[in-house]
Amino acid sequence: MENAGFHYKLDIPTETPDCAVVLLHGSGRTEDDLISFGRATFPKGILYAPRGAVPWEDGFAFFRRKPDRQLDIDDLKHQASRLCRFVTFVFQQTGQRPFLVGYSNGAIIAAETICQDRYLSKGAILLRPLSPRYEKPLPNLAGYPVLLLAGARDDRRHPSDAPHLAAQLASAFAEVVLETIDAGHGWAEDTMDERLCRQWLARRTAA
Repeated sequence: MENAGFHYKLDIPTETPDCAVVLLHGSGRTEDDLISFGRATFPKGILYAPRGAVPWEDGFAFFRRKPDRQLDIDDLKHQASRLCRFVTFVFQQTGQRPFLVGYSNGAIIAAETICQDRYLSKGAILLRPLSPRYEKPLPNLAGYPVLLLAGARDDRRHPSDAPHLAAQLASAFAEVVLETIDAGHGWAEDTMDERLCRQWLARRTAA
């Protein structure tokens, strides 16, 4: 089974697994960054946490930015195609289409991965997101569930960034929920981010 060359961390729940999850960290971070968040949000999930392939600051990123901080779209598309292969690898290992959970840099590449092949995953949680295709319409994502969590005090995002992505997703017929919380770009454990994620998953399970 081919994992597209990603180094990754695997975290197995103590109980019988009920889902698979791919955790995608932010810029300058590592595969360890979202494990505790993932476990709090998906207590019975099999967690796969790949490390971004691009060395960045004191850690890694999933794709490059240009010197002016704009997204390197060509690299983003290339790295997202690799990530699609990793998500396929997770499906081959678990027999389940995983949820994608991405933070910042990881949220952007998760969104691009969904655009490249929505059928590889069963839903996405995007924390502090930004559109990977800002000026282009997204492909048909009918029925695909997405939760966007934006920070009202996020100094790395324009206030319109998350609403713009939410509007793009809605225009592509995704089932999108946007929540803006009293937070900055980051988060701490046991915060509103975790609670909103759990509530969103509970509503989907109940439905």
